[in-house]
Amino acid sequence: MPSMKESKDRLPLVADLLMDAAHADRHLAGEEKATVRKLLREIMGIGNGPLPIDLDFRIDEFSPSAFDLGKTATAFAGDPPAQKRRLLELCAAVHAADGELDLAEDEHLRRVAAAIGLSADQFQDLVVDILEDVENIEVGPEDLEHLRRG
Repeated sequence: MPSMKESKDRLPLVADLLMDAAHADRHLAGEEKATVRKLLREIMGIGNGPLPIDLDFRIDEFSPSAFDLGKTATAFAGDPPAQKRRLLELCAAVHAADGELDLAEDEHLRRVAAAIGLSADQFQDLVVDILEDVENIEVGPEDLEHLRRG
């Protein structure tokens, strides 16, 4: 397990991942940015205290177009699966901050998981599966009647 110093060294990268999550639906809501700050304060254990100025600046100046998920993810690739999942849970918390379910945010979780090397079975409960092959769904008349009449 990394020491506290090593964990803090990656805090700017965690901030970048969380800000990328905030931009996943191409709409940055104020609640998402506030959630990023709150989560980072929790990681640092500073309660409601201010974030370090450089980290706060990094959040404000984050550019989704300049962000490189692959490069950032390499810092977490060697982490144990439980720690990778926790990182994904933090991203999901940022997604949930705006109160909207967006498929782009769901896809973002999948991309982050793949980039950090987390297998689908380790995060499946965090994403939504959409049935795409509706033509092959077998629904009999009795099923439809049951839906209609109860």
